[in-house]
Amino acid sequence: MKQAIEVVVFRAKAGITPELLQSAALAVTPVLSSMPGFISREFGASEDGQFIDIVYWKDLVSAKLAAEIVMSIPVCGEFFGLIDQSQMQFMHFNKVT
Repeated sequence: MKQAIEVVVFRAKAGITPELLQSAALAVTPVLSSMPGFISREFGASEDGQFIDIVYWKDLVSAKLAAEIVMSIPVCGEFFGLIDQSQMQFMHFNKVT
């Protein structure tokens, strides 16, 4: 199986500071790192207020399972609640080697 790359590009909801969003995002890393198939995570911010969250998984099955599980974890819900869902792009890719 090929490794999977999960990419999420988004903006914060109106009134949410970049610092608050970044803090909430980083609080999710220990949760993700405990999931089966997790490899690594990168999180970044652009000068125009966009954020990118990239997570590398062992395979697409692991990525999709984690995406379901995190929906029921409170610290993840807090982070997701800060995101402007109307502008969010969520994608999975197969890593090309």
